[in-house]
Amino acid sequence: MSATGRGWLQGFNRHPLLAGLDGSAMSRLVAAATPSSMVRGSMIFREGDQGCGIYLVIRGQIKLSLQTGQGREKVFDLIGAGGSFSEPAVLLGQPQPATAEAVTDTELVCIGKTALLHEIRHNGQFAERVLGRLAGHLCAYMESMKGHMLLSGTQRVICFLLNNLPDGQARTDVAITFPARKGVIASKLNLTQEHFSRILRELMSAALIEVTGPQVRIRDVERLRAFQAV
Repeated sequence: MSATGRGWLQGFNRHPLLAGLDGSAMSRLVAAATPSSMVRGSMIFREGDQGCGIYLVIRGQIKLSLQTGQGREKVFDLIGAGGSFSEPAVLLGQPQPATAEAVTDTELVCIGKTALLHEIRHNGQFAERVLGRLAGHLCAYMESMKGHMLLSGTQRVICFLLNNLPDGQARTDVAITFPARKGVIASKLNLTQEHFSRILRELMSAALIEVTGPQVRIRDVERLRAFQAV
């Protein structure tokens, strides 16, 4: 990790977990915050490490993964700007349940465990937000598991594309960018990279999407959503 300048404060103050907190609370959290600039491929922590605080993503993308018994990596979450991670390890006082790695150049801020727990105990507004984050993570994991059990590979890919649509975009000719390498996304969707690529080709053959490197153009959102239901 390499420390950043004071420019991180703007993103920190605007982070959804903190935005709108009163000045005294923000002062305490800023005093306990450690900003870091991570290059792609940097490890934030590994499975089994002790939790030292929660991490707020200011810019970039983090993947959370596990190692299978065969030594393969299984990605189960991607955390982008505005997200946070490491809450369970800190709040439960347990080792990190997963490995966290930057998949793009990323800016993080870590709020130290002692200050975090103090704020949770004495600031109901902040405690409510942290609990909301935990509930959001749980719901996301349950949705992911449901998708793995009930949806076909094609349906999972289409869900992923639709969930990454920019807000307020038109229903036709919408462009999105893969938030990580295709192999990482495939792992998150419980697919092999070959299966993921085959599904993308099938969607392209059906004239639903166009793929150029990390860029995906959805030609008609409603047609893609209808194709998912078939």
